[in-house]
Amino acid sequence: MEAFSTRERRKIISLYQQGLDTEEIAQQFGASLAGVRRVWQQYREEGRDSPAYANCGRKPTLDEAEREQLLEIARRRPDAFCHELADEVQKAMGVRVTRQTIGRWLRELGITRKKSRSMPASRSVRTSKSSVTIGCRG
Repeated sequence: MEAFSTRERRKIISLYQQGLDTEEIAQQFGASLAGVRRVWQQYREEGRDSPAYANCGRKPTLDEAEREQLLEIARRRPDAFCHELADEVQKAMGVRVTRQTIGRWLRELGITRKKSRSMPASRSVRTSKSSVTIGCRG
């Protein structure tokens, strides 16, 4: 289930203040009792009527300028790991994202993340799995 938006949280708080109980409010929102109760508890204890995270659990997105910046970072460091690119993005754009988000963004931009070989391929030894069956055939 997704997090409640600020508007939904404020409506839940208002309904509690009007005297409705948790079950009635949860039915109105089609939400769990625990989720509705947690909104009210956070408001009472912390005075918070907005979600704990600014994006409410939604995936971060890039605008066109940020896409170009990410493409430039990826071109500059084609062999960098996603966590290294995440650090570069934080330095360049001031946005902290996980390596998984970087990987998703790069996939959306059509950039593959296959690493280059550290050594040339062997000419004398087969390196891929063979199709030989182990055991004896009778």
